[in-house]
Amino acid sequence: KLCVGDNFAVSANSQFLCYNKITLGRDIQFSWDCLVMDSDTHTIFDAKSKRINTDKEIKIADKVWVGCRVTILKGTIIPKNCVIGATSLVLGDEFKENTIILGCPAKSVRKIGGWEL
Repeated sequence: KLCVGDNFAVSANSQFLCYNKITLGRDIQFSWDCLVMDSDTHTIFDAKSKRINTDKEIKIADKVWVGCRVTILKGTIIPKNCVIGATSLVLGDEFKENTIILGCPAKSVRKIGGWEL
């Protein structure tokens, strides 16, 4: 299930692989060549045949700008009013709202007051 809020924009060649659920808030801007995946698209089992890589929902809050060539993986939660730097690898839920998020793996690196195109 892909849930998209108002004022969503995405540039060329970005891909959304939605096996479970991806929720995108209002005023979201994706740059080009981004990849968003809520699944590994394959199954991995432990030694007792128990699946160890389940699909996990992605949630992106309102007013988030995603730079070019960003990869967002399963289980990621991005809070409101953030900018994600180009080529970042984003996973997890340890991000703070009103920040620039960047790196590989990405982390919140600087507080911001807002952004606009």
